[in-house]
Amino acid sequence: MYKFFTIFLTLNSVIVFAQIDTTTTSKELEPVTISSSRFITKDIQTPLSITVIDQSRLQIGQSKISLFESLGAISGVFAMNSENFAQDLRISIRGFGARASFGIRGIKIISDGIPESIPDGTAKVGNLDVGTMERIEVIKGPSSGLYGNASGGVISIFSENAKENFAELQANIGAYGLQRYQFKTGQGIGKFMYFVSASRLLSTGYRDHSSIERNFLNGKLIYNFTDKNKLTFLVNYIDSPRAEDPGALIQSEIDKNRQQARLQNLTFDASETFKQKRIALIYDHIFNQKHQINARGFYLNRDFANKQALQASGQIAFNRDFSGGGFNYQFTTKDYRLKTGVDLENQQDNRQRFDNLAGEKGTLRLNQVEEFRNIGVFLLQEFTIIPKLKLSINTRFDDIRLQITDKLISDGNQSATQSFQRFSPMAGLSFSPNLSSSVFTNVSTNFETPSLNELSNNPTGLGGFNPDLNPQKSRNYEVGYKGIFGKKFRADVSVFYIEVEDEIVPYQLANQVGRTYFRNAGLSERKGLELGFTYKIRSGLTTYFNYTYSDFQYKSYQTTAGKFDKNMLPGIPKHNIYGEIRYFSRIGIYAIAQIRDISKLYADDANLNTNDSYATVNLRMGYRKQLKNLVIEPFIGINNLFNENYNANIQINATANRYFEPASGSFVFGGLTVRVGK
Repeated sequence: MYKFFTIFLTLNSVIVFAQIDTTTTSKELEPVTISSSRFITKDIQTPLSITVIDQSRLQIGQSKISLFESLGAISGVFAMNSENFAQDLRISIRGFGARASFGIRGIKIISDGIPESIPDGTAKVGNLDVGTMERIEVIKGPSSGLYGNASGGVISIFSENAKENFAELQANIGAYGLQRYQFKTGQGIGKFMYFVSASRLLSTGYRDHSSIERNFLNGKLIYNFTDKNKLTFLVNYIDSPRAEDPGALIQSEIDKNRQQARLQNLTFDASETFKQKRIALIYDHIFNQKHQINARGFYLNRDFANKQALQASGQIAFNRDFSGGGFNYQFTTKDYRLKTGVDLENQQDNRQRFDNLAGEKGTLRLNQVEEFRNIGVFLLQEFTIIPKLKLSINTRFDDIRLQITDKLISDGNQSATQSFQRFSPMAGLSFSPNLSSSVFTNVSTNFETPSLNELSNNPTGLGGFNPDLNPQKSRNYEVGYKGIFGKKFRADVSVFYIEVEDEIVPYQLANQVGRTYFRNAGLSERKGLELGFTYKIRSGLTTYFNYTYSDFQYKSYQTTAGKFDKNMLPGIPKHNIYGEIRYFSRIGIYAIAQIRDISKLYADDANLNTNDSYATVNLRMGYRKQLKNLVIEPFIGINNLFNENYNANIQINATANRYFEPASGSFVFGGLTVRVGK
């Protein structure tokens, strides 16, 4: 922590010095309108911990390779695995999601009101183009009362709208073969608005066998029939022909050569490829001040293939169909708001596993159809008891059905079915003495069924479900404060306690290094503190500071490997500090400094293997020049300024001590944006 404050004060002094003689202005602090709580309201007045990151912090001066660059700005959120695109970014909120062996688990991801998370609770933000994001809203803490299965937190992402007729071209280049190109255009024509973006990402990667090639196409059409009803059409296409997986190393291998790939990952050509397309329709209608409705429908197809670093069943392929929709109705009076509706989601994976013969497809070992259907009905109510005091009462009922149909019955028929039904109540109270501050508290429950991948990774080696893996349940208690003072300073403070029963944790088998299985861990508890401060030093110069304290322990957990009571949960640091300084001058020059200080964390349940603490500094500088309808913006950035050695990812409970995936050293990038518009 001392190292963090030394660096932070030094950079602050440098940027304050650079700011002398400027007269720039910046947007004043004010409450933000949010919709991720399913009611449109001011963030200050909700009884939830919510953080909003706007477009300037998502895109300006950023490489836009992934959301990792921006998520550090949110207390309570911890992200890893930013450099292994075959496994995708791993995000946890208050510990939910830390167990994921790849991608995101336990957190609901929503994009423009359409679920990015599939019904079993998994998601990949590598499907999303940061260069099209206008803002993200993050709800921290269990929220199954809002979104059902696997809502240990919510990340709601909103893409850009065309506010004017424009066309924009951006080109980024950087270390380790980074190339990123993007073209965006849009226009508003009367009642009609369109926005289209195409981008391409290439990189050879810091480590051997870590290259990535990914292409995005995104489109949005909005037609406003009147000022009270509109239809939105969304289309997305992603083609990722190659994402290599360099694998985890033991510490002695890292000490010898941080950039090497694990030998087995080279031998078996560990990598993934996929194509994904999605379409969605959303209809909004406001009848009058009291009544409004929303209806939506969507379809997604994902064609995926993955090579793992082992021979037996080491190649996986599936074709996924994910469809669904929903309807909700809102009733509003002066002192009461009600929203009720239904969410329908159905996932079907046609999954196969083959032996991996040095990268070539071998014998078919598994062939099954996996289905996950979820029907969720919710009722949200907000009572204004007195003008300054609001009570929220939410409940949701989810009916879930999982089914596997075995199509390879030569080793017996492993077809299976499971069903779950769950009520998720949630209550919150918010007292707002004025429009710029509030004290709040909430009590909620959360549940997570095992994902299809977790259930179908059966340690017996057979198909079907792992019969010993059960859903995890949690209870959450939180007290917090939000306040804005004099349009110069904002404070967000939350204290929480979460008790988790049957926590789902990952593990590996000694004879199958690289394949992850899952089991339940009895009882655990999470005690935490989250602080977030924003201070506008003067016009054009703003600082941000976040601190997260996470005391997450097992209360009762025992396996054949030992008893882990009172041990810390792996994969989560006890202390997480983030600082940011942003300077924007009236003449168009800007500079941004970001600092992350992460305490040590454990790599295993036994707490015998430790990932050391580390601190990193990122710098960005740019110049925005406007010439009538033309804007030219060159920028340059450097991540990990002081070339800190640390690990980008931890494989929790890995065997053979292969826990660590090294991060790159100093990473320089730059680019040019050219925009034409009114």
